[in-house]
Amino acid sequence: MLEKELKELILKFCLLNAVQHSGKAEEKAVLGKVLAENPQFKTRIEELREEITRTIQEVNRLGVEEQKKELESLAPELLEKKAEKQGLPELKFKGKFITRFAPSPTGPLNIFHFLRPLYIPYWYARKYNGTWILRFDDTDPRNIEKRFNEWILEDLKNFGIKPDKIIYQSDFLEECYEYAERLIQGGNAYICLCPAEKFREYKQEKRDCPCRDGKYNEKWQEMLEGKLEEGQAVLRLKTGMQEANPALRDPPLLRVIKAEHPRKGKRYSLWPVYNFACVICDHLEKISHVFRGKEHEHNTQIQSRIYSALGWKGPEVINFGMIYLPVEKMHTRDIKKAIQEGRLRGWDDPSLPTLRALLRRGFQPEALKELALKIGLTKTDIKLGWENAEAFNRKIIDRIANRYFAVIDPVKIKIKGLEKGKVKLKRHPDVPERGEREIPYDPERIWVSREDFEKFRGREIRLIGLCNLKLDLEAEFTGTELRPHLKKIQWVSEPHHPIRLVKPKEELEGLGEPELKRAELGEVIQLERIGFGRIDSKEPLVIFWAHP
Repeated sequence: MLEKELKELILKFCLLNAVQHSGKAEEKAVLGKVLAENPQFKTRIEELREEITRTIQEVNRLGVEEQKKELESLAPELLEKKAEKQGLPELKFKGKFITRFAPSPTGPLNIFHFLRPLYIPYWYARKYNGTWILRFDDTDPRNIEKRFNEWILEDLKNFGIKPDKIIYQSDFLEECYEYAERLIQGGNAYICLCPAEKFREYKQEKRDCPCRDGKYNEKWQEMLEGKLEEGQAVLRLKTGMQEANPALRDPPLLRVIKAEHPRKGKRYSLWPVYNFACVICDHLEKISHVFRGKEHEHNTQIQSRIYSALGWKGPEVINFGMIYLPVEKMHTRDIKKAIQEGRLRGWDDPSLPTLRALLRRGFQPEALKELALKIGLTKTDIKLGWENAEAFNRKIIDRIANRYFAVIDPVKIKIKGLEKGKVKLKRHPDVPERGEREIPYDPERIWVSREDFEKFRGREIRLIGLCNLKLDLEAEFTGTELRPHLKKIQWVSEPHHPIRLVKPKEELEGLGEPELKRAELGEVIQLERIGFGRIDSKEPLVIFWAHP
């Protein structure tokens, strides 16, 4: 009988191995880990293997998230070690770890938001038992929509991410006004009435703005009361118009915007710019760490000046590099227009890199989390191919996706010398407990894909699970024995179902085997020799393509 401590050790290594291999623990790897820590058990190999096999069966029945929770409960240090190896360093700090993710509600979240700005600080907050705040950057009413607040919350929920606190920068306007007045009174800010083009000239020429002496500061009350129009006045931080970095030359703090705000209506018309709102909110929420792309380093410098002018200490800022993926760059306004014109299905169109589009295609949240940890936290720009995300996703869905036959752009053939019948094939080759599917066939009515037909016409091939034949419109049956050298292709007969396969850049028509009709809406499947996808609609049968 194995000791209780050893059973717990086996369970830990089974869970760790499963988490590291997308939910599927392997006996050999676990046995090696156990023996490395307990070499004295080499004389009890068979007993160990029996316990490991039993434990693996239990662990592999759990989802990856459940495995992680179990491991976190049993041995959280193992998860931490794994993440550190993947490029996430320890952070040194005193006090409570508090960080935030501050999206602007101009659209739903996308993969670029997720991989570094969102998930990395969230992971650290969980690691250090800290606080992760979702803070909506909604201080420019011209570009934001209420529905996107709701969509961002939906996106987080779909990825199993729960904010410890949800706030809106627009709820901090009164505090922004209070500290703006303090800057004015302390001689650290001034009201500028120059037209934007004129101020740009001063900035380029490193000349002081004539408003810099504060002669228009009495206009502050008019700005607060909404008596000035857009472009008439801007509150600026007094830094220096001779600064080497043009971004630091008297940057704006607040400006007049008359647009209606989705949450505040028309109550306010004086709105803080991004940098000022960030400083006020970060300070009041006691943010300890800010994770930011290195392209925002000039914003960090501006915010540092604001902190200094207010006499505050800023948070620790951690910059990271850009992530590049081969996707078509589209501005929010262009996506909205394409949706209105019917050129895109919506914000979850398969050509878009939004989180909801990836989920619709069959990408799993755990795959993107694993990818984020793998990428890590460095200032190096990273060029990714979609194959990187696909590899992580494939490890997860390969085990859960049942197999089906489908043919694209079908060509009908007849097989001479074969009788009507049925074949039974496994729903999943590696999971026998899923059972078998039954496919009836009529040799007078067999369809193969046009690509396979044109490629192998006149050659002997094998229809998977059925028979060998010399491929042609009137094909010649050549036997049923397995011959490894023969090329294998998929097929369908009658009954079958029309399918539409929706890819990011094209839509393909085809036929699917009868069992496909039993697949659940939203189920992730594999069309053999075509790729993975997700059932998006049952009537008609529409499958959104994930990847090969």
